[in-house]
Amino acid sequence: MAEQIKINFLGTGSAVPTARRNHPAVLLTYKDENILFDCGEGTQKQFRLAQLNPCKLTRIFITHWHGDHIFGLPGILQTLMMNNYSGTLKIYGPKGTNHFMDIYKRMYLSKADAIKIETKELSGKETIEEKEFKIECAEMTHDAPCLAYSFTIKEKNRLDKKKLSKLKLPGNSPLIGELVKGKTIEFEGKKIDGKKLVYSEPQRKIVYATDTKLNDNLIKIAEKSNILISEATYSGEEEELANEYLHMTCVQAANIAKKAKCEQLYLIHLSQRYDNPKYILEEAKKVFKNTKVPEDLDSLKL
Repeated sequence: MAEQIKINFLGTGSAVPTARRNHPAVLLTYKDENILFDCGEGTQKQFRLAQLNPCKLTRIFITHWHGDHIFGLPGILQTLMMNNYSGTLKIYGPKGTNHFMDIYKRMYLSKADAIKIETKELSGKETIEEKEFKIECAEMTHDAPCLAYSFTIKEKNRLDKKKLSKLKLPGNSPLIGELVKGKTIEFEGKKIDGKKLVYSEPQRKIVYATDTKLNDNLIKIAEKSNILISEATYSGEEEELANEYLHMTCVQAANIAKKAKCEQLYLIHLSQRYDNPKYILEEAKKVFKNTKVPEDLDSLKL
């Protein structure tokens, strides 16, 4: 059975938080990786409310350096410092990330090296490759350098354990590795075709995109994603306003999901003017049926 990906919506609001919606922050958990996308004001409190431990964070991806997406960082950094965080926190973001992180470390940590932090600026063309997953980014259209991110679990071969048990191969046999590769082996005078014992576990892809005008790069990075988490700052009738302020409407986000052939769409970064998201959801579902508007502290598994 495939390892689950868990997504926690810690903050789903936009520039001005409401009693219902905090500033943007979404946590993705896969095995030992705890990856935070954006870190709006109050994010560490949202961790507590969700009964999550910020000291388990491994990476933070910042879309852009506007206040509503980064004002939670000082609190997170100080909490890690006070709890003797022993890992290496990797922080990624667009142009300006190194500069801002230098300031943050000097301002909010008693020593600049109080916790180990690795910072990397991204241009929008990089791929972060790990053994089991990869993270890609794409440049968005906003009034500050801004990136969207995709997290993809790589396709892999898995052995059918029931079929394997019938072969009575020793559990530590190197032949098992050959079978996983789909190769033919010889065991106790018999040839065994690995291709008949393996099945392909398809890749899974989650995309996070917020604070951007409608653009082709978003369609491209969102292509065939299982889950697209997208901003929907405005209702469909406010398209002119969305274009002016370099944001998207719920209808535009739904069209992205449709064109990119996504499986599910989750709308976040809703303007404070929409106290009840029912209308936003109804508009989006007319274009893309598998749309949801999560509340703060909602979670899902994939």
